[in-house]
Amino acid sequence: MTRFSIAVLALSMALAASAVFAAGNVAALKADADAAVQAAAAAPGDYAANWKAAKALRLWGDEAVTQKVQGWKDIAKSAGKDGMKFGDIATKLNPVGIEGWYYYGLSVGTYSDGVSIVTALTEGLKGKTQKGFETAYATDKTFDTGGPILALGRFWQVLPGIAGRDLKKAEQLLDEYVSLYGASKDANKDAWYFRGQLYKDTGRKDEARADLQKAASMGSGDASKLLADLK
Repeated sequence: MTRFSIAVLALSMALAASAVFAAGNVAALKADADAAVQAAAAAPGDYAANWKAAKALRLWGDEAVTQKVQGWKDIAKSAGKDGMKFGDIATKLNPVGIEGWYYYGLSVGTYSDGVSIVTALTEGLKGKTQKGFETAYATDKTFDTGGPILALGRFWQVLPGIAGRDLKKAEQLLDEYVSLYGASKDANKDAWYFRGQLYKDTGRKDEARADLQKAASMGSGDASKLLADLK
């Protein structure tokens, strides 16, 4: 076997192992989500059980989207829809609790990954998603390592123009996140990916490249792909 053949074989084995790992991770998160849903079903009036079910469903759906496993759109649609259901129940059980609002909004995002943002908007999901993230931000923007800041910034960034996209608000929120958590070991790489994408879309290539390189160095495959397309 030539060195080239060995290299190709090694690469093929690595890719196969990566796919198996991704599928296994998604399967484990599905098991967690199933358990959380059962717990919520057994205690329908329990606030924590319901928001934890929404969170577990969101984690499962989001990982399927990130890893692009087989059927990921269907998984995102299902997990997002069920996550919204449990998140909504949680907001009604405890309207001042941050978790219900936050995980409801994130579940809408997962659902949108499966069906498209436009479809989610036509189903009337914008208003409550905005309320959820704004409520979470106002209640405790440091929750989940600044999750409400990042989520609200992304919300304003990805809305279609006709639905009220506001890149200025998005940039301010992403800047706020980086300012607060940029030096933290728990910082979310998506902050730099989102802001790099925003910079790219507004013609600031140098700033875009810097942020995308940062996100890519933290393991963002999406940032690496966007960086390769940046001319």
